[in-house]
Amino acid sequence: MAFRRILAVGDIHGDLERLQALWGQIAFDDTQDLLIFLGDYIDRGAASVETLQFVRGQTERCENVHALLGNHEAMMLSYIRTNGLDDFDPMSIWLMNGGNMTQRQLSALPEEESEELIAFVKARPLYFRMTYMGQSILFVHAGVHPRRKKQTSRDLLWIRDDFFDNYCGPELVVVGHTPTQAIGSRDRNRNRPLFLPNNIIACDTGAFLSGGCLSCVDIARYLTLRSHGAALTAEDLASCYIQSA
Repeated sequence: MAFRRILAVGDIHGDLERLQALWGQIAFDDTQDLLIFLGDYIDRGAASVETLQFVRGQTERCENVHALLGNHEAMMLSYIRTNGLDDFDPMSIWLMNGGNMTQRQLSALPEEESEELIAFVKARPLYFRMTYMGQSILFVHAGVHPRRKKQTSRDLLWIRDDFFDNYCGPELVVVGHTPTQAIGSRDRNRNRPLFLPNNIIACDTGAFLSGGCLSCVDIARYLTLRSHGAALTAEDLASCYIQSA
């Protein structure tokens, strides 16, 4: 299918209000568009379970909406395997990274509902790959190890600086995970997606940070503009994404 738009949504972290606003701005059309959620739907924000339910609902209603696993979902699954939902591990890396509120929200659900949500998370893939205009595109939560042909789940879910500093592959890699405020020359006010010269698009614009927002990047528009051969202006790049109001 030739898609009109190929969309990637960065880390949400329980910010249901911004997600709903962004979804309305996107005006997704399942007959023409493809959309990838890049993971980290839960933790830090106040509405992790409702955000997870919203994402699951879109994947069920729309054939061309896909949701990847993020490192926060991976931490949640690891915690549940060890402790269940009703136990408490004060040294858990998940609880220490915002999972305590998510745990309470999941525990408050009827058992069948919590089990369905956990099953949804378990079924999330680590990546999504496609080709557009002859360009291979990899959608993944964190990135890839620049010196490994065979990637591990740890690479795909957790890698940061080594990926941004050393990746130089021909495949376009679209990621969330690392807020754009923390990439390269750190700038707490840089809350826009980054289109990096080493074939990386960074979509996590720090929805949970002060001054951050939630972003959706149109990969198809970016590749179409890039195919013209001229250097892209700030205005060109700004036309490639939508941000939460």
